[in-house]
Amino acid sequence: MRHPMVIPLVVVAMLAGPIAVHAQLPGGVQIPSGVQIPGGMALPSGGLSQDMLLQQAKAMLGDLTSMKTSGQLAPAQMSDVDALLPLAQSLTGELEKPQVDAARLPALAGNLNDLQQKVGVLKGFIK
Repeated sequence: MRHPMVIPLVVVAMLAGPIAVHAQLPGGVQIPSGVQIPGGMALPSGGLSQDMLLQQAKAMLGDLTSMKTSGQLAPAQMSDVDALLPLAQSLTGELEKPQVDAARLPALAGNLNDLQQKVGVLKGFIK
């Protein structure tokens, strides 16, 4: 039998997998530990920073604006950019408010993460 080592290797890989988990969410959203975000993902203790989220939202809004004016996307992707821009503007506007309820920050972080994933996909279409 040529595969007796496969099963132990798979078990070792499965056990070692969680060790390599990064503290950064896809799309570049970094959330301190201890925060529950939509989707049930919980990170160890810490707090969200409104300033950090605002900085990331502004960068994403800049990326979308740049994509819109670049002329490097196909019409289908441009319609996606047009749909995401108001969402990104709304999120950025919400984070720019002087006082954002700390209880809302996890939801805003989740929204930011979702938008950043979509923007990341669009960046892949740039010619």
